[in-house]
Amino acid sequence: MSADVLTSGRLHRERAPHAGTPPEPAQSWAVGMLMATVPASAHLAQEALQAAAARAGLSVATMAQAMVDGSRGVPVPAQVQKALDDAVRAAQRRVTQSRRSRAFLMPTRTDAERALGRFFDARIRLSAAPDDPDARRAVDDAIYTLCVLMGQPSPNAAVYEALQYIEG
Repeated sequence: MSADVLTSGRLHRERAPHAGTPPEPAQSWAVGMLMATVPASAHLAQEALQAAAARAGLSVATMAQAMVDGSRGVPVPAQVQKALDDAVRAAQRRVTQSRRSRAFLMPTRTDAERALGRFFDARIRLSAAPDDPDARRAVDDAIYTLCVLMGQPSPNAAVYEALQYIEG
């Protein structure tokens, strides 16, 4: 499959990526964020991204880039945000239904303690240097890890769940 692309006043034939082609960085980031938000497997998050893109009439790469831009404060068009919200809700319903029918694995208490400690350390670092992008990234990474590890869609729920789990 190919598409026509106009660059520098010349028409070029651009090849579409094959199924085995690794995703672009924005797409990988978007799938990771959906995994933490829903929470869901990489496969279900990829399906949610594809569904949101189809609903908004965009390519998956464009939808992923819109998610990245939105996380950086760039306004996202309303129809793109609505498509993404709908896809996340649909994925959350699927996860909820599948969890009712099967048990899921919990992390070891040691892993939960480590992730929670990393989160608190990163928060202290960010409090000391609020303008430090590395400190902000460390907090984001720690939150993401907690959300995925504890199977929670929000940072508050993940921290609460980790604290409850560690305390027994």
